[in-house]
Amino acid sequence: MTTAKKKEIRRIVDAVGRAIVEQRLAPGTRLVELKLAEALQANRNHIRDALLELSHQGLVSMVVNKGAMVACPSQKEATDVFVVRRLLEAEAVVLAAKRIDKAGIASLRALIEEERQAVNEGRRSAAVQLAARFHLELARITDNQVLLEMLERLLARCSLIVSMYQKDSQEHNSHCSEHGRLVDLLAAGEVDEAVRLMKQHLTHLESNLDLSEKEEQSLDFMALFSEQRPA
Repeated sequence: MTTAKKKEIRRIVDAVGRAIVEQRLAPGTRLVELKLAEALQANRNHIRDALLELSHQGLVSMVVNKGAMVACPSQKEATDVFVVRRLLEAEAVVLAAKRIDKAGIASLRALIEEERQAVNEGRRSAAVQLAARFHLELARITDNQVLLEMLERLLARCSLIVSMYQKDSQEHNSHCSEHGRLVDLLAAGEVDEAVRLMKQHLTHLESNLDLSEKEEQSLDFMALFSEQRPA
């Protein structure tokens, strides 16, 4: 694959992926190749390759006879993602604590302030993205590229999960407060307490999702089609 082709596919992946993560494309939305090609001024073959890459990332589902659509994570997948996030981000706190300096503390606090401002102004999508950036910035401080890449993918999938299952959209103020306390603990060198708080924070995020199994609703087909039956 040529460098130019790779660059173009990456442009499409980034554009569509960002729209999904920012919840501008809802779960289940059909991703029609022709429309995407027109909107992004791209080659349909490149669009197809980009959608395939997004499917590998868990953001897009490729459905036989229907094409591509924004993925709809199951309740189990949502639970599994948070299990892995707790493991990964607890370790991120430990690693970040070894490297964090005044500049790192300042960058985290600046993101928290931006997040709080977005919450106060009612910019929910911006608040969601700034919260994700906080977690990614903490991962960057670890200087572990593999951890950062894994967390980037998990957070993208979490965005889909939140858009599908969130019960209460008024939780962002408490998220800001938890982020702030986490930074205070890191600044004070209280690593064990920071790890405990990170796990608690992620459990709090998960508890704000409605992941209960829904009972299958049975339809009364006799009643539904009563007027369509032959005399």
